[in-house]
Amino acid sequence: MRRIKLGTAVVVAAACAGTVMSAGPASAQITPQNPSGPVKGAKQTVKSPEGLNAQIALFDLKAKLFPPLAGDNKSRLAYVDGKAEGVITAGPGGVESATVEVGYVVACGVKDGGFESWIGSNQTIGAGGALAGSIPAAGAALVGVGGSLGLTQNQVIKTAPGAIVYLPVGTKTIDKPAVGESFGVRFGEKRVSIEGCIGSVDAVAYSTLKVSSRAFDDMKTVYSEVMRFA
Repeated sequence: MRRIKLGTAVVVAAACAGTVMSAGPASAQITPQNPSGPVKGAKQTVKSPEGLNAQIALFDLKAKLFPPLAGDNKSRLAYVDGKAEGVITAGPGGVESATVEVGYVVACGVKDGGFESWIGSNQTIGAGGALAGSIPAAGAALVGVGGSLGLTQNQVIKTAPGAIVYLPVGTKTIDKPAVGESFGVRFGEKRVSIEGCIGSVDAVAYSTLKVSSRAFDDMKTVYSEVMRFA
């Protein structure tokens, strides 16, 4: 794990946050500047060579960001609402079951690795290129121009690569679904949070439809637009 001096760490975290944020879509509606409102959903079709045709959709999505409860800059909190729904529009014989799963994917740009403190040397290089200060060595002293050498207490913040966390919301399974039958998961005021993140935080809702027949499992996943927590 890298050790970065405290002053530098803030700059590095900000730079990483900017990189991750710039990679996300510009159409994000939920941001710290716009902390509450609707979130765009999506719809996909599941098809199989055997004649299966089904749809999975995410809609009625909303999100509301809240300040960190701990009052720090390392936790993010949101409450979300939405609906994930699947429907069989055409099905061959032998469809045994269908499942809708919904959840959130939360990505942290830079993780907090904690603080570290130690006593160590503090040395600078003088204008003449020599090591500043006076170092006893075999009865002689090497003296530079300006600078100093001594012992100081150093503090650093340790950082770690970002992480992706999957937060499940719910799953709905039905047996032998009929053509035209819809099923899914509705949720409201679902808490979504992540701790120990000092970089950017982005989140998306996802929903997967899996349809099982005697021969195959067919599935498709849809994603909402990106929500920018930080």
